[in-house]
Amino acid sequence: MESINQLDHSLFIAIHHFRNSFLDLIMPLISGRLIWIPLYVVLLFLLYKRFAKQTLLIVSTIALLVLFCDQSANLLKNNVCRLRPCHEVGFMEKVITPLGCGGDYGFVSSHASNTFGIATFLFLLSGISKGKKAVDKRWPWAMLFVWSLLICWSRIYVGVHFPFDLIVGCVIGAFWGILLFFLYEKVMPILK
Repeated sequence: MESINQLDHSLFIAIHHFRNSFLDLIMPLISGRLIWIPLYVVLLFLLYKRFAKQTLLIVSTIALLVLFCDQSANLLKNNVCRLRPCHEVGFMEKVITPLGCGGDYGFVSSHASNTFGIATFLFLLSGISKGKKAVDKRWPWAMLFVWSLLICWSRIYVGVHFPFDLIVGCVIGAFWGILLFFLYEKVMPILK
């Protein structure tokens, strides 16, 4: 466990200290929630355009997904009690926190679990055929993984998460995204 912790600290320092004035300006914005509202509006429009009547069920499933991802992350945070980099004694002096430090514990990242869960669910959903003709236009939806990873990078950049916090968050998000996609596939035929 100590060697994993050392690797995590080393990766954090390497990523966190790769800084410049442009990233200093943009990363706090990327790490925020409000900047992504236009993306959510576009996603909602695309879902409605593609799935029409199913949009409400899809949005409800995504809300449930975010709830499960967020609660899983919080459960681990409150039971593992691993300090954020900006709270860890002997380490916090190396950390730049333009947004402040947040809560005491960082394992695991709710940002990572939520965004990766949404990306996974929507990517799988994009492969569902429409009518008799299979429509597989997944590559634009795969860009949501880039969005999620960009947010993960920003969380290291602003000093509030170690890389392992984010990796495990992504795994949790992928788990819930896959599980709720399969649940959606089972429920959808019943509602038709």
